[in-house]
Amino acid sequence: MLKEQENLIHKIAMAIDSLVVAIAFVLAYILRDNLQYLHSAKFEFLHKMPPFKDYAWLTIIVIPLWIATLSHYGMYHSMRKKRIADIFWNIFDASLLSVFIFSAVAFLLKWDLPSRTFIMILFVCTILLLLIEKWSALALLQYVRRRGYNYRVLLIVGSGDRAKNLAAMIEAHPHWGLKILGFVDEEERVGTKVGKGKVMGSFNNIAKILDENVVDEVIFILPRSWLPSLEDYIKVCEKVGVKATIAVDFFNTSISKPMITVIHGLPLLTLDTTPYNIIHFTLKRVIDVVVSGCGLILLLPFSLIIAVIIKVTSEGPVFFRQIRCGLHGRKFTIYKFRTMVVDAEERLEELMKFNEREGPIFKMKKDPRITGIGKFLRKTSLDELPQLINVFKGDMSLVGPRPPLPSEVEKYERWQRRRLSLKPGITCIHEVIARGDKDFERWMKLDLEYIDNWSLPLDMRILARTFLAVIKGTGY
Repeated sequence: MLKEQENLIHKIAMAIDSLVVAIAFVLAYILRDNLQYLHSAKFEFLHKMPPFKDYAWLTIIVIPLWIATLSHYGMYHSMRKKRIADIFWNIFDASLLSVFIFSAVAFLLKWDLPSRTFIMILFVCTILLLLIEKWSALALLQYVRRRGYNYRVLLIVGSGDRAKNLAAMIEAHPHWGLKILGFVDEEERVGTKVGKGKVMGSFNNIAKILDENVVDEVIFILPRSWLPSLEDYIKVCEKVGVKATIAVDFFNTSISKPMITVIHGLPLLTLDTTPYNIIHFTLKRVIDVVVSGCGLILLLPFSLIIAVIIKVTSEGPVFFRQIRCGLHGRKFTIYKFRTMVVDAEERLEELMKFNEREGPIFKMKKDPRITGIGKFLRKTSLDELPQLINVFKGDMSLVGPRPPLPSEVEKYERWQRRRLSLKPGITCIHEVIARGDKDFERWMKLDLEYIDNWSLPLDMRILARTFLAVIKGTGY
């Protein structure tokens, strides 16, 4: 019965969302159609929109597409424990994916679409209207649940610290609409107080408790030592049709985050240290390809001038090629404009005593191997321009930890190898925060902090600060 109610609620939510997307489509058309009437001199580039009836058929594509992507990002899962920030990102990701798919299909099938301005307005309108709708629904549901309605009854199997923490969390959030019937543990623990509840039975009593009480969900929070017996308890829940949920924090990891994946029906528990969001990483790659591709084309004349100057002022090739370590240690060839004399690598050993950096890297401010044009290129970071080729190929990203030499990686401590868990970049966080810092360990910690807190806005901030650093000419 409960499952049928949930399905009905999901269908109602999908119907409302469909209406909201349709309204957003009409609103986007109206806004786009009226733009040219506002400050007409500023909007001369906007053409008048064709009649709405010419594009009304697109709603047959747009509405199901948005509902499918919203479903993909979990919008129709229970909203009991969701925050408004979670809902916003679900809507944003779904809308972004919808726009990408819609635009790609329209391009491939050569549909006669409204302008790109219309698509962007539709994107913004849909996000805003869906967010208003979901916020209203969330506020209403939280109001109802605080007053004891629309709640779910939980039975918690386990009474240790993890179970106590869960109980305290549930009690602190009455708007979730969750009530704890009691706890189950070993026989000697029966009757023991756990927070505001108590252990009402042993493991052998689970079936009886489910038979005699209203229970919507059983949550198993057991130590790893009880895993062999877990299957029997889950089958008890399965037999009477009660949902069983298992806490998967079996391992005391400080960085890795658990994630459930399924391969051909086989559920797998994944512990990943890298923040993972497929749409955001896809967008990061799209930005890399677009920016590096445009950069290579637009900067080609400038690059040719640099190449000619390098060739005329010193002997040797224009480009410097070197093997570096990329994602998870994959080796690739990095490209730079040559800033040193031809035998620079052979002379490195004799200069190691002048190294101004700690750890397994070499930096020397007045390196005698650097050519005249090389000093200028390094100071302005223009020697890094050919790395746009690496970005376009996919070996590197615009932003990420700088790619180390294999010989440097061999000297890494174990914790430092985690900086290889994200694709390397042309610029990185320590390039804009601690560019002149000699402390190698601080560099490592900054890179790991970047990986743990990665986001597209963070990348944008680093790129902006890198641009300022290039203008100031702080490189060497």
